[in-house]
Amino acid sequence: MKKRASLLALLAFLCAGLSALASCASTRTTHASAFHSFSQAKPIHQKPEPPAVPSPRINEPILEQSDSHNTRVVIDVADQKGYLMVNDQIAIESPVSTARPGKYTPRGSFYMGQRVRSGKISTIYGVEMPYWMRLSETMFGLHAGYLPGYPASAGCVRFPYSAAQQIFDHTRGGTRVNIYSNWDGA
Repeated sequence: MKKRASLLALLAFLCAGLSALASCASTRTTHASAFHSFSQAKPIHQKPEPPAVPSPRINEPILEQSDSHNTRVVIDVADQKGYLMVNDQIAIESPVSTARPGKYTPRGSFYMGQRVRSGKISTIYGVEMPYWMRLSETMFGLHAGYLPGYPASAGCVRFPYSAAQQIFDHTRGGTRVNIYSNWDGA
Protein backbone atom coordinates (compact mmCIF):
# COMPACT_ATOMS: atom_id res chain seq x y z
CA MET A 1 0.00 0.00 0.00
CA LYS A 2 2.86 2.35 0.81
CA LYS A 3 4.39 1.64 -2.59
CA ARG A 4 1.10 2.38 -4.33
CA ALA A 5 0.70 5.71 -2.47
CA SER A 6 4.28 6.68 -3.36
CA LEU A 7 3.69 5.75 -6.99
CA LEU A 8 0.48 7.80 -7.16
CA ALA A 9 2.22 10.78 -5.56
CA LEU A 10 5.02 10.48 -8.12
CA LEU A 11 2.52 10.31 -11.01
CA ALA A 12 0.67 13.37 -9.70
CA PHE A 13 3.96 15.22 -9.47
CA LEU A 14 4.92 14.26 -13.04
CA CYS A 15 1.48 15.28 -14.36
CA ALA A 16 1.79 18.65 -12.68
CA GLY A 17 5.24 19.07 -14.24
CA LEU A 18 3.98 18.13 -17.71
CA SER A 19 1.09 20.52 -17.34
CA ALA A 20 3.50 23.32 -16.42
CA LEU A 21 5.67 22.48 -19.44
CA ALA A 22 2.65 22.61 -21.75
CA SER A 23 1.74 26.06 -20.50
CA CYS A 24 5.35 27.21 -21.04
CA ALA A 25 5.32 25.85 -24.59
CA SER A 26 2.29 27.93 -25.48
CA THR A 27 4.07 31.11 -24.33
CA ARG A 28 7.42 30.14 -25.80
CA THR A 29 6.98 32.35 -28.87
CA THR A 30 6.13 35.28 -26.64
CA HIS A 31 9.25 34.70 -24.55
CA ALA A 32 11.39 34.08 -27.63
CA SER A 33 10.26 37.26 -29.33
CA ALA A 34 10.84 39.21 -26.12
CA PHE A 35 14.33 37.68 -25.89
CA HIS A 36 14.98 38.50 -29.56
CA SER A 37 14.06 42.14 -29.03
CA PHE A 38 16.17 42.33 -25.89
CA SER A 39 19.18 40.63 -27.47
CA GLN A 40 19.27 43.23 -30.23
CA ALA A 41 19.33 46.12 -27.77
CA LYS A 42 22.79 47.58 -27.09
CA PRO A 43 24.36 46.46 -23.83
CA ILE A 44 24.54 49.15 -21.19
CA HIS A 45 28.32 48.89 -20.79
CA GLN A 46 29.21 48.74 -24.48
CA LYS A 47 32.20 50.81 -25.61
CA PRO A 48 31.16 53.78 -27.71
CA GLU A 49 31.80 53.31 -31.41
CA PRO A 50 34.94 55.08 -32.58
CA PRO A 51 34.49 58.30 -34.50
CA ALA A 52 34.77 58.07 -38.26
CA VAL A 53 38.44 58.28 -39.16
CA PRO A 54 39.08 60.68 -42.05
CA SER A 55 40.44 59.21 -45.26
CA PRO A 56 44.02 59.90 -46.26
CA ARG A 57 44.50 62.95 -48.49
CA ILE A 58 46.77 62.43 -51.48
CA ASN A 59 48.26 65.27 -53.49
CA GLU A 60 48.80 63.42 -56.79
CA PRO A 61 50.98 66.07 -58.53
CA ILE A 62 53.42 66.06 -55.61
CA LEU A 63 53.27 62.26 -55.21
CA GLU A 64 54.14 61.87 -58.91
CA GLN A 65 57.44 63.68 -58.23
CA SER A 66 58.51 60.95 -55.82
CA ASP A 67 61.50 58.91 -56.91
CA SER A 68 61.87 57.16 -53.53
CA HIS A 69 65.11 59.09 -52.92
CA ASN A 70 63.43 62.46 -52.30
CA THR A 71 60.86 61.18 -49.79
CA ARG A 72 60.61 60.95 -46.05
CA VAL A 73 57.87 60.02 -43.61
CA VAL A 74 56.84 62.26 -40.72
CA ILE A 75 54.67 61.13 -37.80
CA ASP A 76 53.00 63.63 -35.45
CA VAL A 77 51.99 61.68 -32.35
CA ALA A 78 50.01 64.51 -30.74
CA ASP A 79 47.82 65.00 -33.81
CA GLN A 80 47.74 61.28 -34.73
CA LYS A 81 48.79 62.13 -38.29
CA GLY A 82 51.33 60.72 -40.70
CA TYR A 83 52.78 62.40 -43.76
CA LEU A 84 54.67 61.30 -46.81
CA MET A 85 56.86 64.24 -47.77
CA VAL A 86 58.25 64.61 -51.29
CA ASN A 87 60.82 67.38 -51.66
CA ASP A 88 59.56 68.73 -48.29
CA GLN A 89 55.99 69.05 -49.58
CA ILE A 90 53.09 66.98 -48.29
CA ALA A 91 52.21 64.27 -50.80
CA ILE A 92 50.08 62.21 -48.40
CA GLU A 93 48.41 63.27 -45.16
CA SER A 94 46.85 60.42 -43.23
CA PRO A 95 45.37 59.62 -39.84
CA VAL A 96 47.46 57.16 -37.83
CA SER A 97 47.16 55.26 -34.58
CA THR A 98 50.21 55.24 -32.30
CA ALA A 99 50.79 53.67 -28.88
CA ARG A 100 47.87 53.34 -26.48
CA PRO A 101 48.26 54.37 -22.82
CA GLY A 102 50.85 52.22 -21.10
CA LYS A 103 52.73 51.58 -24.38
CA TYR A 104 55.23 53.77 -26.23
CA THR A 105 55.89 54.84 -29.81
CA PRO A 106 59.55 55.82 -30.08
CA ARG A 107 60.42 59.41 -31.06
CA GLY A 108 63.37 60.43 -33.15
CA SER A 109 64.95 59.99 -36.54
CA PHE A 110 64.95 56.51 -38.08
CA TYR A 111 65.41 54.90 -41.46
CA MET A 112 63.29 52.19 -43.04
CA GLY A 113 64.97 48.91 -42.37
CA GLN A 114 63.21 45.67 -43.21
CA ARG A 115 60.25 46.06 -45.57
CA VAL A 116 57.63 43.35 -46.10
CA ARG A 117 54.65 43.95 -48.40
CA SER A 118 52.58 41.03 -47.07
CA GLY A 119 53.00 38.05 -44.80
CA LYS A 120 54.52 39.88 -41.80
CA ILE A 121 52.95 38.59 -38.58
CA SER A 122 53.26 40.25 -35.17
CA THR A 123 55.32 38.06 -32.84
CA ILE A 124 53.42 39.55 -29.89
CA TYR A 125 49.80 39.38 -31.05
CA GLY A 126 49.87 37.02 -34.03
CA VAL A 127 48.12 39.50 -36.36
CA GLU A 128 49.09 40.43 -39.90
CA MET A 129 50.91 43.70 -40.47
CA PRO A 130 50.72 44.42 -44.22
CA TYR A 131 53.11 46.98 -45.72
CA TRP A 132 55.53 46.54 -42.81
CA MET A 133 58.32 49.16 -42.72
CA ARG A 134 60.67 48.64 -39.76
CA LEU A 135 62.03 51.68 -37.94
CA SER A 136 65.81 51.22 -38.22
CA GLU A 137 66.73 48.08 -36.25
CA THR A 138 64.00 48.49 -33.62
CA MET A 139 61.04 46.19 -33.02
CA PHE A 140 58.69 49.01 -34.11
CA GLY A 141 57.46 49.84 -37.56
CA LEU A 142 54.91 51.50 -39.79
CA HIS A 143 52.21 49.23 -41.21
CA ALA A 144 48.58 48.97 -42.27
CA GLY A 145 46.11 48.29 -39.49
CA TYR A 146 42.92 49.19 -37.67
CA LEU A 147 42.47 52.87 -36.81
CA PRO A 148 39.85 53.45 -34.11
CA GLY A 149 40.37 57.23 -34.04
CA TYR A 150 42.67 57.31 -31.01
CA PRO A 151 46.08 55.89 -29.96
CA ALA A 152 45.57 52.10 -29.78
CA SER A 153 48.71 50.29 -30.95
CA ALA A 154 51.36 48.48 -28.93
CA GLY A 155 53.93 51.00 -30.18
CA CYS A 156 53.94 50.74 -33.97
CA VAL A 157 52.40 53.38 -36.19
CA ARG A 158 49.26 52.09 -37.92
CA PHE A 159 48.11 53.62 -41.20
CA PRO A 160 44.92 52.94 -43.15
CA TYR A 161 45.55 50.29 -45.82
CA SER A 162 45.37 52.74 -48.74
CA ALA A 163 47.92 55.11 -47.17
CA ALA A 164 50.25 52.30 -46.06
CA GLN A 165 50.28 50.90 -49.60
CA GLN A 166 51.03 54.30 -51.17
CA ILE A 167 53.79 55.00 -48.65
CA PHE A 168 55.27 51.53 -49.15
CA ASP A 169 55.20 51.98 -52.93
CA HIS A 170 56.83 55.43 -52.84
CA THR A 171 59.64 54.70 -50.36
CA ARG A 172 62.57 52.28 -50.17
CA GLY A 173 64.90 50.75 -47.63
CA GLY A 174 66.82 53.64 -46.08
CA THR A 175 64.00 56.20 -46.40
CA ARG A 176 64.09 58.58 -43.44
CA VAL A 177 61.26 58.44 -40.87
CA ASN A 178 60.90 61.22 -38.27
CA ILE A 179 58.58 60.71 -35.32
CA TYR A 180 57.72 63.80 -33.28
CA SER A 181 55.66 64.28 -30.13
CA ASN A 182 54.44 67.53 -31.76
CA TRP A 183 55.43 68.38 -35.32
CA ASP A 184 55.38 72.02 -36.31
CA GLY A 185 55.33 71.47 -40.06
CA ALA A 186 57.71 70.94 -42.95
